Amino acid sequence: MLNLGTVINAVSGVAGKYMEGRQIKAKAKAEIDAAQVKAKISQIERQAASEADYDMEALRQTQYSWKDEVALVVILAPFVGSFLPWTQEAVAKGWVHLNTHAPEWYSYTFMAAIAASMGIRWAVTQFGGKK
Repeated sequence: MLNLGTVINAVSGVAGKYMEGRQIKAKAKAEIDAAQVKAKISQIERQAASEADYDMEALRQTQYSWKDEVALVVILAPFVGSFLPWTQEAVAKGWVHLNTHAPEWYSYTFMAAIAASMGIRWAVTQFGGKK
């Protein structure tokens, strides 16, 4: 005949092994989740560093180029023209014409070109609605 203590010990041994297995699985899952979070953080950090490096290199390269000055003139000309009485009407007509006839993609292309020229690509992502 089986002793009640022996049965209890056997059942508790099996239950203990089962619980130990569950704890090992839970710990492994937690470690996997933590590793995935760390990998994602590392990826985001590398991406941010890469973008900053690109912007810095773009700024360094501008010392050999006139495109920034041209871009600045293109941006400032309508602003300055808005204050000069002899150009105000032409500037106003130009804005109306662009607003009614220029395709939407032109605005984004224009902003991207200026941002790339000035080394401020982040502006394109903010205005363009990306990210």
